[in-house]
Amino acid sequence: MEGLLRMLNHQIHQRTETRFSLSQMDHKELSAMLLNCYKAEVIKRNAQFIQDSTTEERISKAAKWMMGKNKFGLMLYGSSCGTGKTTLANAMCNLVNYLFDSCYSNERKSVYRVTAINLAKAYSENPDLYKRLVNQELLFIDDIGTEPVSLKIYGNEFSPITELLYTRYDRQSWTVITSNLSDKQISDRYGERIDDRLREMFDRMHFQGKSYRK
Repeated sequence: MEGLLRMLNHQIHQRTETRFSLSQMDHKELSAMLLNCYKAEVIKRNAQFIQDSTTEERISKAAKWMMGKNKFGLMLYGSSCGTGKTTLANAMCNLVNYLFDSCYSNERKSVYRVTAINLAKAYSENPDLYKRLVNQELLFIDDIGTEPVSLKIYGNEFSPITELLYTRYDRQSWTVITSNLSDKQISDRYGERIDDRLREMFDRMHFQGKSYRK
């Protein structure tokens, strides 16, 4: 029994030790950097950047999550469009890419970005690409809920998103997703079992309110 407990504790320790995070950074500094990345995302679309308390709070929460203090997945979701979900996710990706391609780190890492539709398409049309997506250390999936819930291949049904999330859950891989679905819509679309797994895997940041788009 003691040998089994030692083995299980070692596996838990090994898994949490290798989980990606920016725990070495100061939260205030990381929030400021993320705010600049967010602002750049808005400006490059020729849109007006509006710095309000809601945006600042979301950025602060996202920065805290990036420091590895919470779950290994982050879901930015809400049925209101234009509230900054994808903008914040892209800002997070850009910041990680910058930090791991600069003097801040000797390691070289980058976040792979893919839409949910293209991920599902890769499952049936490019299995090698799909496997690479599943195995990416850092992954951002945009617009969960726009992809087919299941695909029928040679008479068998498969769910690309579900299979990917199960694998990444087991590995505790850094995963950011966005969705315009509500809590109820997520549960209705993917079922209670998958919704329960999503809740265990992802910290959820709910977006609501008026659109920032003009």
